Amino acid sequence: MLSPNVDTALNMLTDVYTDFLGISNYDATCNSLFIGHVAKDPNWLVEVRSRTEILRAVMNEFMQQKPKIFAQIITSFINYQTTFDACAQNSKAITSTKQWIECLQLLQKTLKQNITLTNEAQQVFTKSYSQAKNAEELLASSIQDGWNELASEEQAMVRIATEIGSLSQSIASLGANVTAAQLRAGKAYIQSMVTISYGVVMGATTSVPFLSFAGALFTVGYSAYSTISSAKEVQQDLDKLTQLQTLASEEAQAAAITKAIIQTLSNMSEEFLKIDDSLPALSLLWQDELDKVNELINALQSGSDPALLTDLQTIKIASASWKTISEFVQLISLPPNIGKPVLVNTLNNTIQEQ
Repeated sequence: MLSPNVDTALNMLTDVYTDFLGISNYDATCNSLFIGHVAKDPNWLVEVRSRTEILRAVMNEFMQQKPKIFAQIITSFINYQTTFDACAQNSKAITSTKQWIECLQLLQKTLKQNITLTNEAQQVFTKSYSQAKNAEELLASSIQDGWNELASEEQAMVRIATEIGSLSQSIASLGANVTAAQLRAGKAYIQSMVTISYGVVMGATTSVPFLSFAGALFTVGYSAYSTISSAKEVQQDLDKLTQLQTLASEEAQAAAITKAIIQTLSNMSEEFLKIDDSLPALSLLWQDELDKVNELINALQSGSDPALLTDLQTIKIASASWKTISEFVQLISLPPNIGKPVLVNTLNNTIQEQ
């Protein structure tokens, strides 16, 4: 039949949709990242702050292209469905092999365009991923300089960095997985920005702001605040982090916090690698459909009777499948609902809805 398996196609599109959301989240985190000062800024920290700007510039350049890329992917399905439906609706009026070939050649042309478009989109993502990783490596190098300077406190820094990673993972794990079935069922996905603010502990009771960043958390039917504030593991991570920070110097805390957050950024940037799987999968989908159309054209040109070609006789059934896919594509083109932002503050171990 001249259409893909509907469930397979919708799952592929959901993968692309969630990968785009993940990359947008990475960009938001890069742009929200704020690195403050300690009593006397060491050289490595000044470098980290400067190189953060490089990463931000890389992502801002990419994000200028992203809306167009996503819109083209969405439009490619809508345009093909429109062309396909026109062929299907006119199929009863087609009375000759020549007319069938002309109809199929329209599909052939659109499919070739869609393959080219999808492949070009992947190339943009691959280039941007490489640039982002290069910027991350510069950051990691600067942070390692600080780590080396504070070698005597390495164990304390490792424990702090590990606990920060645990806190980030605890919050991230509370997000809902976006599925094609839930999207089709009309589930309301809520996107809330969650800011985590880290402080440097000075003395037994005083903390000063040092670093903050924001990331998106997706929930279904409930707020991000209620999800995070009711999670015992998040509060446990906050309490343990404070205890660990009191055992380290200001510079050691700054190095540990910065290194842990850059690791979080590195993990988030892996969304670029996911798109390197999901976009080629879409390209293969289009290629499979092109192969079917090419085979039909060849068969007709070789003298086959259109009435005996099953794919031509089931073209209206295939058109219904493309309509379902097109409707889903229009659904994922809509932005998610925006929820109230949440602040997780390690300075006083509080979670607040803003």
